[in-house]
Amino acid sequence: MLKFADIAGAIFDVDDTLLDNQPPGESVGLHERSRLLATHEVGKRHNLPALQAFTAEQAREAFLNAKVHNLDSTVWQMLVIAGEVSEDEEMDPLNPLLREIAELKEDLHEHILRTRGKEVPDATRFVELLAGQGLSGKLAVASTSGRRDIEVFFEMTGLGRFFPEDKIISREDLTHAKPHPEAFNMAFARLGVPEKLRGSVIAFEDDPRGVMAAKAAGLYTCAITTRVSREEMARLAVPPDLVADSFAEFAKLFDLPDTLNI
Repeated sequence: MLKFADIAGAIFDVDDTLLDNQPPGESVGLHERSRLLATHEVGKRHNLPALQAFTAEQAREAFLNAKVHNLDSTVWQMLVIAGEVSEDEEMDPLNPLLREIAELKEDLHEHILRTRGKEVPDATRFVELLAGQGLSGKLAVASTSGRRDIEVFFEMTGLGRFFPEDKIISREDLTHAKPHPEAFNMAFARLGVPEKLRGSVIAFEDDPRGVMAAKAAGLYTCAITTRVSREEMARLAVPPDLVADSFAEFAKLFDLPDTLNI
């Protein structure tokens, strides 16, 4: 296992890694909620019963089965489930229904994030601990979320002070979504860490597609089990280097000074 003294930098995913997308007591996650509201509204606008009746279970299924980890791919999968496009059809990012649902989802999500969004327990304190133990200026974000959502969440939690704008990679910066390593490769480049230390940069992820992306980028990959179990992570074709159930556990695994009482 990589020792903390050897860590050259850290890169974080956002949704379900730093941001708790499934608050306690909520039947659907924040993104599922905004996608569902948008899907139901577009279904009403165009009198499409399958979209009007789309369920939370179907929304989760669409996210999990999307070929890549981004909004367009998830909405396309929702249209497949609803029978509005063929399963064999190549995703068309210009499909009118896809664009209408995706754009409405973006408009609705900020309010949902501000009113229901919370951090994964100890996320901010863990990042603060890393910064205080020598990684200040060597922290970055590699996310397929929109920059506006990231900025809103960082404003809510104060995390923005650890991640300057030039070290935040968001959906707008990317040509390829995860599991492609582009996001992590870009974030690594922004850290200014020598190439020979790439394997000493730790990447925190929650999603199997994100784990695949971080591993493909040659980073030391840490998976947090906010959505996917240890067993599922272990069964991945390319499993993460380290798995923990919480940031408190990561702090102990890396033998970090308990200055924040994590």
